[in-house]
Amino acid sequence: VTVGIMIHNIPEGIAIAIPCLAARPESPWLSFALASLSGLAEPVGAFVALICLRGVSQQNDDATTWNMENVLAFVAGIMVTVALYELFPEAKRHTNHGYGHFVAGTVVG
Repeated sequence: VTVGIMIHNIPEGIAIAIPCLAARPESPWLSFALASLSGLAEPVGAFVALICLRGVSQQNDDATTWNMENVLAFVAGIMVTVALYELFPEAKRHTNHGYGHFVAGTVVG
């Protein structure tokens, strides 16, 4: 899981730092700070989840398992919705070489 998060955070930091650096080339520390700040979203979110769900892992009843499944399904639904309504249209708009690369990237990624 740690390696997967690390692999995810590297392009995320680059995706934030490069446009900021292109917009303000005279202040590279700003792009570094914003990319670093965006990387703090995962630990802060994990801490909030730990606080909100701290009693869940200590119980082993069916209601707790059902609640955790609903939380995970809700988060997965949010991620799918963002991908379908925000990321895919943006990727299709910036496609210059037809939709073959877009479809291949969607299937592989």
